[in-house]
Amino acid sequence: MDTTKALFKLTYGLYVVGAKNAGKTGGCIVDAVMQTTCTPESLVLCCNKGTWTRQAIQESKEFSLSVLTFDADPFIIGNFGFQSSRDVDKWANVEHTVVSGLPVLKQNAAYLICRVTEFKELSTHVLFFCDVTGGADGTSKALSYTEYQESWKPRVMEAFKAGKPAAQRSGESEIASSDKGEKKMAKAKWVCKVCGYEYDGDVPFEELGDDYVCPVCGVGKDEFEKVEEAAAPSLPAKWVCKVCGYVYDGDVPFEELGDDYVCPVCGVGKDQFERE
Repeated sequence: MDTTKALFKLTYGLYVVGAKNAGKTGGCIVDAVMQTTCTPESLVLCCNKGTWTRQAIQESKEFSLSVLTFDADPFIIGNFGFQSSRDVDKWANVEHTVVSGLPVLKQNAAYLICRVTEFKELSTHVLFFCDVTGGADGTSKALSYTEYQESWKPRVMEAFKAGKPAAQRSGESEIASSDKGEKKMAKAKWVCKVCGYEYDGDVPFEELGDDYVCPVCGVGKDEFEKVEEAAAPSLPAKWVCKVCGYVYDGDVPFEELGDDYVCPVCGVGKDQFERE
């Protein structure tokens, strides 16, 4: 049974949770939010156990929920989904305001302020039961999880990479491919074992915080596996005649040619060739 793909068909939204604890703000991307009652207005939020945001909510017992818009800046999703609040001040990277002491995206379809009344620990996540204590509606269309899955992921990746300084990718190692020091890169990919998402951030995967979660299915960093990619094959060295520019293209390696080899164009000896 392919239950993973079947579960992708469940309808969700996409939201940025904002939290504050001990003077520090943070947040993450979530999709598992559901209204539970009308009177009082209440909802449940499911948050990965490994995130700093979960810890902050559990200790402070409050959070904000910004509903992402259909025309949201893709960088916002990468900013809150591809790095840890333990290491990065995510809110410093986006336009936001503060409501009831909690950070809220300025670009939102709506926002809610929530107070935790109780919680239940699950295997990989914590389920928070909350009362809605404030909020405001907007005019923009909300972004759905299905729309993100179908067309947003590549845009989010590119926007996140463009919005961060370049860094060496995870798992890259230099391999000498010639006597002149030419380099080829052997790369390793980190792939989610649950949904197949391939991490493509600029921060090396090993350096991500322990609260990093898959932006697609929400599992923790420990559910990713390293997949090695073969290094690109080294191109053969070219031997070029210094006199006429002829490029040797024979089947026998140039180094193994006899000392009596001469350039077929200008007739100079083997010693007049140089490696490029």
